[in-house]
Amino acid sequence: MADKTVVTKQSPEVGLRKRQQIASSNKAMFVWVAGASVLVAFAIVISIFLVKQIIFTERVLVEKGKTVQTLSDNLKAAGDLDKSVKKLRADKKLTVVRSSSSDNNLDVVIDAMPYAADEENFAASLQSALLTDVSIDNIKVNPTSGSDTSGAVVDTTTLEQVGDSQPITFSFKATGNSERLEDLFDRLNRSIRPIKILTLQLESAGAGKLSASVQAATYYQPKKTLELQEKTIKP
Repeated sequence: MADKTVVTKQSPEVGLRKRQQIASSNKAMFVWVAGASVLVAFAIVISIFLVKQIIFTERVLVEKGKTVQTLSDNLKAAGDLDKSVKKLRADKKLTVVRSSSSDNNLDVVIDAMPYAADEENFAASLQSALLTDVSIDNIKVNPTSGSDTSGAVVDTTTLEQVGDSQPITFSFKATGNSERLEDLFDRLNRSIRPIKILTLQLESAGAGKLSASVQAATYYQPKKTLELQEKTIKP
């Protein structure tokens, strides 16, 4: 017996509904995919922002840690400085060499190591207090290490750097008998101002006198400046 195939016809309304359902499903799928893409993109942006904020926060914390350490070091240094100042005020050796009873020991320290190049005052002090009782020629003082005011070279090969102090080189020629020259160098040695003899040349000046050509150096200590600094950390 032969098979019989039954063919039924769908009404136009049924086909239209199916197409509408398919289109609706496609729209829903598109909306879900688009929404998911937006959420993923938003999540990526938020993640990048959070990572940047974390890195920025870490940088800020590191700088704050450095600031705290600096403040701690400064407090410790201030305590040590206060102790040193108290010791200087009570130092009897400094009390003995004060130029006036109204001065304090700190004045002696400043006189011994000024905070600026005072070549004019130092030259006057040399002539009035140190280079006395002898005949003095050619006193030259210059704050620039290595030469005097006339441009003559001063031998600084034996001049050592002491901390951040700066040298003031000077030279002079003194003539007198041996006892007066000995007293002269003794005064230089006992001066509260640090003085280092770089070169010394002795020669006969006749009539029982000697001539001493001296190149030497003293020092000054540049003053310290306290500055508060600000640092801006940008993301």
